Amino acid sequence: MRADDRNFGCRIKRDLVYKGYEAVVMENEAFRLTVLPGKGTDLIELLHKPTDTDFAWFTRLGLRPKEAAFGDFQSQYEGGWQEILPNLGGRHQHRGTELEAYGEAALSAWRYEIAEDGPARIRVVFRLELRSLPLAIEKSIEMTSGEAGFRLEERLTNVSPSVVHADWGHHITFGEPFLVPGTLISLPDGETCYALPAKGSPGGFGVLPAGAGRYALRRPGGIGAEVSWDAEVWPYLWFWRDHGGEASPPYFGSHYNVGLEMFSSPPAAALEDSIAAGTAVCLAPYGTVSASLAFQVLLP
Repeated sequence: MRADDRNFGCRIKRDLVYKGYEAVVMENEAFRLTVLPGKGTDLIELLHKPTDTDFAWFTRLGLRPKEAAFGDFQSQYEGGWQEILPNLGGRHQHRGTELEAYGEAALSAWRYEIAEDGPARIRVVFRLELRSLPLAIEKSIEMTSGEAGFRLEERLTNVSPSVVHADWGHHITFGEPFLVPGTLISLPDGETCYALPAKGSPGGFGVLPAGAGRYALRRPGGIGAEVSWDAEVWPYLWFWRDHGGEASPPYFGSHYNVGLEMFSSPPAAALEDSIAAGTAVCLAPYGTVSASLAFQVLLP
């Protein structure tokens, strides 16, 4: 049997197109992950198969084909999970180079290769060379048989003889139908830091202490998810929440979701702001920074 025809254990489906985007599906007996290398390696499916629980959240518009009139991050934002690099804020100039809002990594097509493909374990490596700054990023996603989750290993490299700064992180959102009022969010000490209110409640935005680099969300008496990461590289945990209580754009009160997003810096309008604050990742000439992240389903 060809590896890409295997229908048991760990397996990978490739050469797929979903809504106009190249897609890669990684799965095992318990979990299915769908990645869009053609759209910034967005993760658009985080499915626990035994309970049919998908932790990925979609906006009211969902995933739409790329169109010339709507090429920016917000216009293409479908929800889900994005890699953010090399900047966090709005579109601006940095050292004479135009940086797109939220960085080019989430707007670009990545290359990928199958590094391991057996029923016990699979691993896919995604790569991107940025155009705006002399940076190359490599992301390895690994899944093991029977485990409800996956592990992500990343390496960011300065490919120039100059010092290069960047902001870097992961824009992860959760929403309905997984999220319900009463869902609890906890940090590494196990104490609840937030309980989701009723739909129609006010939302908000802030930064939580990343601590040891771990948080969990759990429905009342039910399933949940834990995300853990290298807090030394991504020491700021952004906490965005929209409970449908605001009628302002871009969502017009249509959503019930939270974002729990680990970044190298607190919110900043421009990369220069993070550099001035001393929070931007600093890469020496030809230097490398590595980091890891894991997603795990929590059962009742």
